Amino acid sequence: MKDLIVILKGFIIGSSMSVPGVSGGTMAILLGIYDRLISSISNFFKDIKGNLLFLGKFCLGGALGIGSLAFVISWLLDYAPIPVSFFFLGAVVGGIPALYIKANEKKFGISSFLYFAVGLIVVVAIGRIPHGMITMSSGLSFSNVFMWLVTGVIIAVALVLPGISTSHMLIVLGMYDVTLLAITNFDLIFIGVLGISVLLGIILITKPLEWVMNGFPHQTYCMIIGFVVGSTEAIFRDKIIPSLPNTLEVAWWVGTILISVVTFAAGIAGIYFLSKKFGD
Repeated sequence: MKDLIVILKGFIIGSSMSVPGVSGGTMAILLGIYDRLISSISNFFKDIKGNLLFLGKFCLGGALGIGSLAFVISWLLDYAPIPVSFFFLGAVVGGIPALYIKANEKKFGISSFLYFAVGLIVVVAIGRIPHGMITMSSGLSFSNVFMWLVTGVIIAVALVLPGISTSHMLIVLGMYDVTLLAITNFDLIFIGVLGISVLLGIILITKPLEWVMNGFPHQTYCMIIGFVVGSTEAIFRDKIIPSLPNTLEVAWWVGTILISVVTFAAGIAGIYFLSKKFGD
């Protein structure tokens, strides 16, 4: 049963990563698997067999999520972008109370707000980087392979840090469509190089991150809450606002608002249920 739960958590995290503004790291925290993931990677050689089995099960679930439900979510975002975006907005907002609890502080002071503000500003600033500032392709060349390696490390940072959307970083780097195309076309060279670089990046960042989270948990989680709150801006900017029509048709606005309120509430309820049911 425990094995199935690990795979399920990986599936949920993998499927959510296709949505700009939704962070896999945040989902991992809400599902109670984040600390175990960081520890398994940073202390891999202390229990090679146990950590390998755990990471293998998680990666299996993540791969299934990315390879199946992610495409369904992408289709839903194209078909009904506003209600679906509000569902994920609700999921992000609904996870903030759990992060607040993890901050382990009954009363927030000025320093807490400053750490929160830093996290908020960082994510909003990342969102202001022009989309597709680098033109990439899946063709095999030295420059492309080099950029795949650099991109992989950047993706690793986005994967590990809660509140940073992996899919948004791919969009910024001009790699979102190329990566989806490579996955659907089973471009093993592209996927292999990118996967190796992501793995190297994760290995490099997890040890320092574990040290910071263990040594300064309150400050770290205040900053993570800032990351998460800041990430909601990306959902509005990239999905909701561009989908608003130039019409004053009352029926459309009333219907869309009502449905979005329902999906927003469903997102909050869904993440609350998942964090209660599967959170450690």
